Amino acid sequence: MDRFQFCVWLLGGSGVAAWPASLLAQSAPTAPRLDTASAVDLAGRLRMLSQRIVKTYLQVGQSIAPEQATRLWQASIEQFESHLGTLRAFQPTPAVRNAMAPLATQWAHFRTQLAEPPGRQAANLLYDANEALQQAAHRNTVAYENVVGAPLDHLIGIAGRQRMLTQRMAKFYFYRTWGLYDAPAHMELHLSRAHFTAVLPAIENSPFVSEPVRAQAAEVRRVWAPYEQVLFASQNPAQMRKEADRVAALSEIVLTAAETLVALLLAQAQGRA
Repeated sequence: MDRFQFCVWLLGGSGVAAWPASLLAQSAPTAPRLDTASAVDLAGRLRMLSQRIVKTYLQVGQSIAPEQATRLWQASIEQFESHLGTLRAFQPTPAVRNAMAPLATQWAHFRTQLAEPPGRQAANLLYDANEALQQAAHRNTVAYENVVGAPLDHLIGIAGRQRMLTQRMAKFYFYRTWGLYDAPAHMELHLSRAHFTAVLPAIENSPFVSEPVRAQAAEVRRVWAPYEQVLFASQNPAQMRKEADRVAALSEIVLTAAETLVALLLAQAQGRA
């Protein structure tokens, strides 16, 4: 794909089929009420989107479910910019302002790198910039969590981190299938699994959450099981590539379940559940 073709593809000229309704639903969330709980949710969503953008970029470059990946990639960039703009209008503390400035800078730098058509060399260059963006997004989320310090705001933050990890694991899987950053991607994939599995009981057993939240945390655990199995079935990149389509699909299924978990926590924090 040359640069002209890439620009046509980026602008939606690829003739891609319509998404399933479930993908559309999570790709176009309604604008939240601007309070600390919804700000934690939005900031946490930036963490997730930072990983989803590169996950789908790697998919397109390797022709792993490329049509859906193209649409998700475009939508994720648009969402990141929209959510960042919303959050920049709500910076209630110096700590938030101090975290927001480097996040905006990292996004501007990262955004310019996305202009390159998906390829091994471009993906190689994205690695460090994407990690810096994710770290800046995490610091920004923590700053919003600490505005009030409410237990439910913190739980929204850690449930939102689960959302991010669903995409982060697939991202590192796809770096390995492309033969890039093999050792660090292997390590980060396993670290992400450790974080994901450690946090689920903390949400399920929290004294602050409602029964619907507990039930949804159990649902996340249920859909996580087959995703975990396929992610770690093989350490051989060639064998991993054979399961890449399944990893892409399962990453979105677990993300949807984690999105519902965050939404239930947000509703509880706002007194709607």
